[in-house]
Amino acid sequence: MSKILLCLSRLVLNSLCRFKCAVFLCSVGAQCQEHEVFVAHGSVAVLPCIDETPALSHPTEVFWRRIVGNVLKTVWRRQKNGLEFRPVRDPPRAICPVPNFGKADYSLHIAETTFEDGGKYICEVEGKIRMIKLITLRVVRASFSPAVVVEGLRMEAKCDVSPGKQFERINWKRNGKLTERTILPNVSQKDGGDWTCQVAYNGGVVEATTTLQVKGIVTPQDNSSVVYAAVGSSVSLPCIFTDGLIPYTVMWNRNSKTSYSPLPLPASFNKSAGPSASATIQRVEDGDEGMYTCSGMMNGLNGERNKVRRRMELVVARVVRSSSSSGNGPMTLTCHLSNSTQITSYEWLRVNYGPNDTQMVTSVQKTKSFRIQEVNEKDAGEWVCRYYGKQGVLGNVTYELHVMGAVKSENSSSGYKTAKVMGFGFLFLVIFLVLFQMYRNYRRKKMMLLYPAMETIVHQAATEREQRERSRPKMAEA
Repeated sequence: MSKILLCLSRLVLNSLCRFKCAVFLCSVGAQCQEHEVFVAHGSVAVLPCIDETPALSHPTEVFWRRIVGNVLKTVWRRQKNGLEFRPVRDPPRAICPVPNFGKADYSLHIAETTFEDGGKYICEVEGKIRMIKLITLRVVRASFSPAVVVEGLRMEAKCDVSPGKQFERINWKRNGKLTERTILPNVSQKDGGDWTCQVAYNGGVVEATTTLQVKGIVTPQDNSSVVYAAVGSSVSLPCIFTDGLIPYTVMWNRNSKTSYSPLPLPASFNKSAGPSASATIQRVEDGDEGMYTCSGMMNGLNGERNKVRRRMELVVARVVRSSSSSGNGPMTLTCHLSNSTQITSYEWLRVNYGPNDTQMVTSVQKTKSFRIQEVNEKDAGEWVCRYYGKQGVLGNVTYELHVMGAVKSENSSSGYKTAKVMGFGFLFLVIFLVLFQMYRNYRRKKMMLLYPAMETIVHQAATEREQRERSRPKMAEA
């Protein structure tokens, strides 16, 4: 029993000696140095342990330990016989590359550094002399409070350092630009993106970046969205919620741009359910323009209810035709939009169709209104007004021009001429037949007056022949 107690006491003493290495070992001739390392959360941390003298070119043992509370815990070690010992972890994140030993480099590499990895580490190398180095690992982490950020609620950006201490300066950048706003009382989708915490220490700077995803309506991002649609076409009004976030109620309403008085939704308005609560107007009519609002009720992280909404404007485009009373006179086509404040230019296009439905588009004029001096059949077909904004093409509206007057006049004139010719021809034929019959009657009458006796003999012979033919059946019966 006494031998066991003696062994345990020696182990305790050895642990205490190693724990107090910064105080005791440096005083007995060991090389003892202290360093401070800053790394960002999630990156690779390299804790330096390099022999600047050739004294330890052939080390016998290498130990890496970490001080946790009042206990020394082994992180990695290599014994004299070459055996390596690591904590049971799959896969291990802490390793000391043995090939670097030839360069007298015994640094510890920690992959995917966590906030909990911060603290004090001890590197001990035994050779001809003992080298001990103390390294304080400080992990910088950027985070948000609350962890799940919902638009419309309060959010705070936090920069934490493990273990903590006072620093010269801490700055914040959002999407690469410096910002002083780390507490947002009403967070929106525009606040999303990469947030970077900059920590300055002893002339150096370390940066930790994290991405903020605001739960709510991701499309459109704000209330400045404008949707353009032509009369007679279909249009989609986007309202897409964050993946995995399904509001328990979704509502759509409409009002005019100048007032918040409610207006009825279009007759062909149809909304979907689920993460995509977008709506569709199957056929846009003149008068469907206005402000459309999509709103959804959601539960926050702490159970509080929060209503998110998105407001968008529908601009309706159509072509207005003005012409003179005569069908073939001048005509003006005007591109009209219910709201043209964002329109910078217009362009009129002529669309012609060739064989196999090939389409040829020709630019005609770059004005809001297009004038045709004299409308004829070659002007019939598709005319397209294309309107532009600062970001490029915003939309098109098509007008189908039907030139019926010229076609109808030509067809009517041709039909009238044909009927007239046929009428005169039929009348001439009737007159000819009447005259021909009158001529035949006249000739017959004239022949009878010239030979009256012959006419009597012929008539009498015909009568006798008829009487004989009637009497033959009676004789046959007898």
